[in-house]
Amino acid sequence: MAFEVYGAGKTDTPQKSDVDFDAINAYVVETAGLQNRETMVGVISMIVDLGEQNLPDAENTFTGNAAEEAEQIAAKPDTYFKDGFDHDTKKNVRLKCYPQKPQQCVAFAVDFPDILVDKGQFFGDSTPLPLRMWLGGQFYIQGSGMVVGRPTPLKYTNLDKTRKTKVWSLGQLTLPYKMAVASKLIKAGEPFLPDRVDELLGKALQFTTQIYFKAGKNDKKYYTEYINFAAATGRGQAIPTLVGEPMLVQFNVDNGKDAIKNMRNHVVNTIKCANNYEGSPIQAQIEEVRGGKPAESAPATPAPVAAKPAAAPVKQAAPQPAEDFDSFDDDIPF
Repeated sequence: MAFEVYGAGKTDTPQKSDVDFDAINAYVVETAGLQNRETMVGVISMIVDLGEQNLPDAENTFTGNAAEEAEQIAAKPDTYFKDGFDHDTKKNVRLKCYPQKPQQCVAFAVDFPDILVDKGQFFGDSTPLPLRMWLGGQFYIQGSGMVVGRPTPLKYTNLDKTRKTKVWSLGQLTLPYKMAVASKLIKAGEPFLPDRVDELLGKALQFTTQIYFKAGKNDKKYYTEYINFAAATGRGQAIPTLVGEPMLVQFNVDNGKDAIKNMRNHVVNTIKCANNYEGSPIQAQIEEVRGGKPAESAPATPAPVAAKPAAAPVKQAAPQPAEDFDSFDDDIPF
């Protein structure tokens, strides 16, 4: 298997749910017992292709003076500068910003088999399942609802900083690369191409987690999930067994109904925002399984086929560490 890498519908209005989501959220907070941040071993259970997503402007620390800023703006008018804050150094910095091209992105789900939750009981179908959390957090967008706060872009970069050779790979600071090193799929400094991300399925790693109610305005409380990759598992550390088979969801293949059902609403909403969503095989699958009028689409291939760049891809800026989004879960039993 290889993860498919590629280049650059309206649905029916859902019926209002009468499910008590406040009760579900309270149950999950109590059952998970993660009100304080805790590092645990989890297993990567799903990887979902989010399609070609519009990315926020790149922000890179800039140490030049005002004259140098003016020169760079004159050379590339889309470039602009602003004051910012470096969360690693805890210092105020000057940021060079510029638009990024749309990029294929993915989302990762992590299961914690040692913590069983039974959301299904609130839907009339008791089904205890491992606690599942999604990396990237959630963010609300008007008109789209909750979406993945930080989709993981699959950007190529040249690992040879001397530029004497071409060693294409995901950037060493990216989430998939760090998890690949921690999983011993590669050694630090070796290339890890986007079409290998599916090799992370089923890998056990350490994640920092928290599930709690965050205080808001007018005494309102928001169900909040936090999860972040922490490290590789330690020597001799107990590795939990994943319940069921890990799932890979891609845009242009027949993913199967179970895979489509197991995506959280905020992940589905993000897929619907993709530039290549309309007319895609996954659009027809989502609308068939999760509701809405099925759309005409290109035929799905029976299995993923890797598509590697024929020529060296355009060099893009390495992603900067982003501040974590809090995750407000307003959906599903999935």
